[in-house]
Amino acid sequence: MPITTAMTNKFIFGFLLFFTANIGINAQGIIIGNGATLNINGAGNLVINNGGLSNAGTFTAGTGTVVLTGTAQPASTSLSGTSPINFYNLSINKTSGSARLLRNTSITNNLLLNNGNIDLNGFDIDLGLTGSLVGESVLSTFVGPTGGSINRTILLNAPINVNPGNLGIEITSAANLGLSVIKRGHTQQVNSSGFSINRYFDIIPTNNTALNASIKMYYQDTELAGVNENELKLWSKPVAANVLWTLLGANAQDASANWVSKSGLDSLNRYTLASSINNPLPFQLISFSGLLQNNGVQLNWSTLTEVNSKSFEIEKALDGRNFKNIATAVAAGNSNIIRSYSFFDATNLMPTAYYRLKLINSDGSFTYSNIVLITNGSFNSSFVSVYPNPAREKVQLRFISSSINTILLLISDSDGKLVASKSINVIKGINSAEYNLNKLPQGIYYFRLVGIDNKIIKVLKY
Repeated sequence: MPITTAMTNKFIFGFLLFFTANIGINAQGIIIGNGATLNINGAGNLVINNGGLSNAGTFTAGTGTVVLTGTAQPASTSLSGTSPINFYNLSINKTSGSARLLRNTSITNNLLLNNGNIDLNGFDIDLGLTGSLVGESVLSTFVGPTGGSINRTILLNAPINVNPGNLGIEITSAANLGLSVIKRGHTQQVNSSGFSINRYFDIIPTNNTALNASIKMYYQDTELAGVNENELKLWSKPVAANVLWTLLGANAQDASANWVSKSGLDSLNRYTLASSINNPLPFQLISFSGLLQNNGVQLNWSTLTEVNSKSFEIEKALDGRNFKNIATAVAAGNSNIIRSYSFFDATNLMPTAYYRLKLINSDGSFTYSNIVLITNGSFNSSFVSVYPNPAREKVQLRFISSSINTILLLISDSDGKLVASKSINVIKGINSAEYNLNKLPQGIYYFRLVGIDNKIIKVLKY
């Protein structure tokens, strides 16, 4: 039974909720007080706009989805409280800003990453035995300079290219590893070459000897943190021991697909990616965010350290792909304190804009920040992109819907014959959906989203 009132500026109920007294609703979102109960009865969406969820009582998720939307900054969009918050599905779909953890959280089904980052903030997300990440991209991923991890437990018996919980590390071994815990963190690691990228993995199997294992570690371009992508190699150290890192190298790597692989591993430990060359980090970017205000966009970013940094180029794209430099800011050069920067883009927003920073070192090398998406709130339906393209298996479709709706994905071959279709439930605003091409032969295909617009995007399956 849909409920829509003036209060839905902060939350929207699309299905029945049962709750006792002491449930608060204010500018911070939904607050479940001590002794109170909030139950989601079955499936559906609980949308919290520009607010978070704080639980000091009892929260039962049913098989529903809690969606965090809006433009509020992390301090307002947080998961907090003294009692556990256990989700079935949690969706992050923020047009700007990000969500922040203020307590440990668990998810038993899907963590849907549509738009906006999650700041782990020193806390953990536990995906248990059944949870999975869906739709992660440079527009929606994790940051965690102060610690925290995303954890998944899985039974690995002679695994072949198993990617537990879609965390981004594939594991292969002829041995039975038994019940294993995979932890992914985003605290930068320090080794003899300088600094790693902003991602590492702990792999903790029950059986950890004579594995003859191989791993393929994935990463995002926004996690490179100034490390030359062509120099990335796998490094390892024991998970719990305070010892030096060991350079393992790489058997294969693909900078366009963002992965590095290594085989012949007798045991599994902590892994990260860093240069094999002594190459100190030029930038440690803490955050980059944007906020729509005064008919323009206020961009803010800060760095923890800078080594021989030169400048920041602020780049903008209206389609999320074709970025152009709109301004340049001078960097500190060398700094070991937190430095804050800002830029105001007074250009009218029609209707969305994507921003990123190009962080340039004094020797001419550079890396890119995360991408920030800003919308003026008047959503016009449009089919934005299919990524990656070309692709071999899974692709992500990104599109904007002007309303809550059910749309249809149609896929045709080069002769115009319909070869596949898929129904997709969408929400108002930015959406992301996944499609697996593995059942289609190699060739050229044409994607169309009926109910969004008439655009057709050509996709190459290789």
